[in-house]
Amino acid sequence: MEYRELFLEAIQSLRKNVLRTGLTMLGIVIGISAVILIVSIGQGAVQFITNELTTFGTNFFQINPGTSAVAQFAAGPKNLTLDDAEAIEADSSLTNVETVIPFAAANVGVTANGIDKNLLIYGMNHKAVEMLNPTILSGEFLAEEHILTSARVAVMGKDAASDFFGQDSDPVGEIIRVDNKPFRVIGVIESSSGFFGGFFNNTIYIPIEVALNQIIGPDEGIQEIDVGVYDTDLIDQTMEDVRILLRDRHNLDIEDEDDFIMQSFQDALSTVQTITGLLTLVVAAISGISLVVGGVGVMNIMLVTVTERTKEIGLLKAIGAKQKDILSQFLMEAVVITLIGGIVGIAIGISGAFLITLFVPIPFVVNIPSVIVAVGVAILVGVVFGLYPARRAAKLSPIDALRYE
Repeated sequence: MEYRELFLEAIQSLRKNVLRTGLTMLGIVIGISAVILIVSIGQGAVQFITNELTTFGTNFFQINPGTSAVAQFAAGPKNLTLDDAEAIEADSSLTNVETVIPFAAANVGVTANGIDKNLLIYGMNHKAVEMLNPTILSGEFLAEEHILTSARVAVMGKDAASDFFGQDSDPVGEIIRVDNKPFRVIGVIESSSGFFGGFFNNTIYIPIEVALNQIIGPDEGIQEIDVGVYDTDLIDQTMEDVRILLRDRHNLDIEDEDDFIMQSFQDALSTVQTITGLLTLVVAAISGISLVVGGVGVMNIMLVTVTERTKEIGLLKAIGAKQKDILSQFLMEAVVITLIGGIVGIAIGISGAFLITLFVPIPFVVNIPSVIVAVGVAILVGVVFGLYPARRAAKLSPIDALRYE
């Protein structure tokens, strides 16, 4: 019997009871759509995070105080200083170091236009613009002369500017008071990052020495040093050279562990991609359990179908149908059920992923290999769970089948 005939007969048989067929497909539809949806969202999340991190460039590595990721944000570690950053920049042996950007931060009171708020103040040098890569909405960013002269100037994130001066106003030239000290606004910026934008747009940026000497306190240390390199292929060696320099400056013995943490943006990106990929795989595998449930449903319905069509099987055998013909016919019906369910599940999964991207700022990604695997799995489920009912139908005795009531 030709496969085309088998396929058409399977469609005709399934159309006789559309409701049962639809309910049988439901488990397959749910399983396939869940897998496609989760893989698509996972891939979109990875791409989104990749885009966000590469916004700041992948030719940087970051140095933070402390010995753990948690300690970076604790009040305790103060062992990273502005002198450390200047030592890295001044070391002529570090030929691959292009840019050194120290950061100091504090949450302080800001007053402007009769409004008082607590905001995060970032102290940095003029080279930070190379990493932050902001859009300058008005005025300018911190310039080298501002850093060298320790000028009391400030650049405002667009949200901070709007909070103090209104949505469409330009505060350049206005005076704001940071920790009750007057600063002249020289620019307004908007972050180029979608994910971190809410944070950077609600921040005020000032020269780092002004931040340390006049607001935070020179003994408080700094929170971060970002080091840009010329050649990213040599970034690991450059990190090791900087590590040796800092250990020497911090008077650490050989047996002492580092009192700072170093991580490249490439390492951070790789870590995030690995974690996201594993989570996606695990959740997709859990969702795939519904495929097994759907397969069991297909097997149960096919067993019922064999029982209902016992006389039909006997008649087919009586007029010359062989066991393999009966086996092929019922197996094809099981495969068609799962294949159609798989196609519907793929359509629902892709549509669901697209709808989610309308409300969540991640790119719409359709993973073609996962779609191909989904179709293959749907067919495999049909073959595996349809084989037993099909073999049972094929082995029926024609005489017993014709006598069946």
